[in-house]
Amino acid sequence: METRCYRCGATMQPGHATALGLMGGSGCGQAKLVFVVPGEPTSPNLIEAFQQGLADAKTADAFLLEGHRCPSCGLVELVATEKTAWEP
Repeated sequence: METRCYRCGATMQPGHATALGLMGGSGCGQAKLVFVVPGEPTSPNLIEAFQQGLADAKTADAFLLEGHRCPSCGLVELVATEKTAWEP
């Protein structure tokens, strides 16, 4: 499906962002960005942290990000797509 730039109307180019300087950052073929919606912070107290786990405290939700770039005006648009596993 073709995506159009809402600013100038040009056809957007699909792509991805990556971080330079990280292990495998510039050479990996399937770089992914992740958007995290924070959950309830884990208590530093071990007993309370254990109780949080038993009570099913809200954990963080993570989503893959897909991007598009407008070759005309340079606008970059990111969309959170499918839910994914994430460890801080």
